[in-house]
Amino acid sequence: MRYFFIVFSLFLALSASGCRQSPTHNKERVVINYWEMWTGFELEAARDLVDKFNNSQNEIYVNLLSVSELDRKLLIAIAGNDPPDLSNLQDSGIPKFADKNAIEPLDDLLPLIGVKQQDYIDIYWKLSSHENKLYGLPIASTTIALHWNKDLFKKAGFEGAPQTLEQLDEYANKLTVKTDGSFESLGFVPTQPGWWNYGWVWWFGGDWFDGKNITANRPENVKAFEWVQSYAKIYGARSLQNFTSGFGAFSWSDDRFMTGKLAMVLQGTWMSRFIDQMSPDLNWAAEAFPSAGGKLKDVTLAECNLLVIPRGAKHKKEAAKFISFMQKPENLQYLALKQNKFVPLKIANEMDYSNHPNKEIKLFMRLSQSPNAHTVPRIPIWQEYAHEIDNAFQSVWLQKKTPQQALDDVQKRLEAKWKEYLEIKEKLTRAR
Repeated sequence: MRYFFIVFSLFLALSASGCRQSPTHNKERVVINYWEMWTGFELEAARDLVDKFNNSQNEIYVNLLSVSELDRKLLIAIAGNDPPDLSNLQDSGIPKFADKNAIEPLDDLLPLIGVKQQDYIDIYWKLSSHENKLYGLPIASTTIALHWNKDLFKKAGFEGAPQTLEQLDEYANKLTVKTDGSFESLGFVPTQPGWWNYGWVWWFGGDWFDGKNITANRPENVKAFEWVQSYAKIYGARSLQNFTSGFGAFSWSDDRFMTGKLAMVLQGTWMSRFIDQMSPDLNWAAEAFPSAGGKLKDVTLAECNLLVIPRGAKHKKEAAKFISFMQKPENLQYLALKQNKFVPLKIANEMDYSNHPNKEIKLFMRLSQSPNAHTVPRIPIWQEYAHEIDNAFQSVWLQKKTPQQALDDVQKRLEAKWKEYLEIKEKLTRAR
């Protein structure tokens, strides 16, 4: 078994992009392996900071590896007692990894890292923690907002972004162009980009977990899915699917929003970079996505990437020193500028954004500090929960089930899974 994990680790090292040979003088340094999920421009930004750190001192050398399917491979490496010293992890993975005892708490290392809770925007500290323990520190923070095409709005006679969900529906109808039974352009469709199907409930005052219980079929969630289904009923799920099936990955030049075929879309801070690359003449703006009746202001989803130390890491103190380096405001700001994001620190409010590549970055930063900024439920079974929500979403979209039926089914299945999880956890706690 040990041989398998040694071979597996060698395979990762050889196949991962971004792998570089250590210079000869590294023999006198402690070499730490840093696994990174990013690719492309995001990886290059991380590589720049790794190089900066390696050139700044002679005690530690960080070996950066870009690893696909990082979560799965990281759990395998940890189980084989051969993990990297450091890894990037998405915030939604913190509860699962912490629950599996797969990552180290950082609380005792905070004096070495040199940061405090009050330094951070509240929601990003929350995303770094699980059950009152700190398991990671954020290096890249994002929120999501409505992106809208100003030229299409002007042509339709609209002066600014919709302020209520009902107004958005009205705008979407007027901005939709259909010829001979086929869509030439759409005002809006809730299936695009399709990454946050669980998120629509927040704009209706709903949520999926109340801190103790699964709340899949609460009335606000049902209303949100009724709104989603209304688009399928009005415009036709199959007709919309035919139009949206041409959508490539959001970085492609044929993305419907970037080519002026979709007037409004919910997207994140990174979208501006792809607009600049693929459609630099696009006249666009961003605003908080409006809520039902306009009752809730500045609703958003907050997410981040974090640096964590896997359980069994051989060089925890050295990894903590690199985390400390990455948490310096100037280094977080470098990442933010290169990745079209913002820093997770409260001093973000005081930073100069005149040279930031995302012209709407202050909006995204403001949304992260809204009382209506949400995170996905901080539970270890969220991945299974999200899968069930996606299935329910599709059944509602294709009108195979009513929203109430679909969410009742999710409620029943997830209540059972949550109960099973709690029972297993209690048994393990007693065994310790």
